[in-house]
Amino acid sequence: MILVTGASGGVGTALCLALAREGEHLVLTARDEGRLEALAARVRTAGGTASTHPCDLRDQEAVSALAAQVLAQHGTPQAVVSLAGHSIRRDLTQTFGRPHDLVRLTGTNLLGPAALLLALLEPMCAAGRGRLIAVTSASARIPTPGWAAYGASKAGLDTWLRALRPQAAQHGVQITVVELPLVATAMAAPTYGRAPRGALTPEQAAWRVLRALRSRRTLHSPLWSRIGAVLSQAAPSIAAEAAGRAEHLLRRVTVREHPRAGRGHGDRPTPQPASRPASRYLRARPLGRGRRS
Repeated sequence: MILVTGASGGVGTALCLALAREGEHLVLTARDEGRLEALAARVRTAGGTASTHPCDLRDQEAVSALAAQVLAQHGTPQAVVSLAGHSIRRDLTQTFGRPHDLVRLTGTNLLGPAALLLALLEPMCAAGRGRLIAVTSASARIPTPGWAAYGASKAGLDTWLRALRPQAAQHGVQITVVELPLVATAMAAPTYGRAPRGALTPEQAAWRVLRALRSRRTLHSPLWSRIGAVLSQAAPSIAAEAAGRAEHLLRRVTVREHPRAGRGHGDRPTPQPASRPASRYLRARPLGRGRRS
């Protein structure tokens, strides 16, 4: 059994359909129950099985109840893929008087996922097996003006998991962080538009997550992200200023239409740009065709 958070949109949906084609049993969670049920029907049509558990990760009591339900009804997960996320871009003056933005982002990107993963890690460690895949951002460890709250919340989850990884490995549980670059999803649309140039499609991003599920590597990240993280530590002020200029240039280059900049974004679906199909990647090396746990 594989648990996928943030399943109802973008990369989550693409990943679930790819896993369904391999006959996997999926436990799907996100906030929107209707969209979860629609996805579950698509998973079954594609050859997998699915059950749905709606949950808002910002609600700690709901997260605790979700973990208890999953363990009671489905047992210990074979793998957990943490994909749920929320993004807000605001410059400094736009953040004044808005501390609730930090609360929203840390709830969805850090505290909620951490609470769920911690509840599931205990039985996984007791069983001596399992995979935990956390999808963050390629810019999480590169502080960038305009993305302070988002970067902090994603980097917090990243750092927490890196610290847990060695001891989890001693119990037979592998923790892997996947740092994705820009993906053309509804979450990116308010800043970069619906079809940003050079962005990955959800299917291409799902392939990267699927590759992480099948490999023993503990970090999947673009080379520029790893280099940027080193430079950010070596020259923090210069690196942050450079990252801000680079991000401004990126928006000028990638945006095909005027986005609703500065607004929060969730995981509602949006039309995706045409691109080369990723099915040839998604069919490679199945995680375990027809396997159930």
